[in-house]
Amino acid sequence: MPDPDPALRPPALFRFCPRCGRGPVEPGQGPVFGCPGCGLHYHFNPTTAAGIVVEDEEGRVLFVRRAHDPARGRLAVPGGFVDVNEAAEEAARRETREETGLEVDEIAFLGSWPNAYEYRGVVYPVLDLYFTGRARAGSTALPGHEAEEILWRRPAEVDPAELAFPTTRAAIARFRATRGRGDG
Repeated sequence: MPDPDPALRPPALFRFCPRCGRGPVEPGQGPVFGCPGCGLHYHFNPTTAAGIVVEDEEGRVLFVRRAHDPARGRLAVPGGFVDVNEAAEEAARRETREETGLEVDEIAFLGSWPNAYEYRGVVYPVLDLYFTGRARAGSTALPGHEAEEILWRRPAEVDPAELAFPTTRAAIARFRATRGRGDG
């Protein structure tokens, strides 16, 4: 496997060992931090995020216009980071509730894509897991604190350039392909 982008090498951010405080330590190579003093050997794995392509009874998909950076003002599907001891499906449900108030049923795995998520000057390697789901009957979507607005659109009506992240573009493309038609 080729060496990842230098910005995606978290060990390079650490000059001192987080266990024993020894330093300065030579920047790590690849995804592993090793301390020659105490022997700490720490693997930096990607952060996990979960997003969900929520469909309504009319075949439209729920999009949120992001209220914050990264990608403020761009469209995304509800999603966010998976918490410790939380299943990805539950994270997708929780993020949808937090961002829109909507409850989701019939969750199914759609696909996964690696992503580089820049936040406060650090680029985090992320594995984005996407799911599909159905808006629960009687559930209403309203913008939460992370969303400027809520939009229900057919995926074919959304310009991929409007979408916040490359992984969202990939997920919407796969969603459309799995539906076997250009509008779904």
